[in-house]
Amino acid sequence: MEKKITKEVTEIFFTSKKDATYSLIFWGTVVFVFFSILLSFSLTVPGIIIGIIGLMAIGFMLWIWFGTGYRIENHVIKIKNGPFRSEIAIQDINSIGKTKSLMATPALSVERLTLRYGKYSEMLLSPKNEKEFVELLLAKNPQIKLIEKTS
Repeated sequence: MEKKITKEVTEIFFTSKKDATYSLIFWGTVVFVFFSILLSFSLTVPGIIIGIIGLMAIGFMLWIWFGTGYRIENHVIKIKNGPFRSEIAIQDINSIGKTKSLMATPALSVERLTLRYGKYSEMLLSPKNEKEFVELLLAKNPQIKLIEKTS
C-alpha cells in the first residue's frame, strides 16, 4: 500500500541520512580525540583543561551526529544541526536538485538535496527518506522545479 502525501500533513520529522564517508570521518575524529585525552591526561591544571575541552568537543560532535534533522511544520522546514537552527519557508523554495558534496552543511551524507530558495539562497540537506521529503515539499508547493543533478 502506497502512502499518499498531501498538503494537509502538518508536521513530520526527517532524520539526516548518514553514509559511510561521514561515519568514518566523524567516528574516527571522536575516537582520535578520546584517545588523545586518555594518552595525554595528567592531574595538572593544563592536563585537566585539555581533557575538559576534548570532552566538550566530543559532546558537541555527538550533539551534531544525533541532533541533525529536518522538521516540516505546516509551511516551514525547521532545520536542526546540533545546536544550530534555521528555517526555510516552503513557499520560497524555487527548485530541488541532487548533488554530492563534503561542504559543511546540516547534512551527514555526501549525497544531498540542494534546495534553492529566495533570490540567491540555497541549503544542502540529506533527509534519510528523500523521496517522501521531496513529495511532501511538492504537495505543499507545486511550483518547485525538480532538477536532475545540480553539480
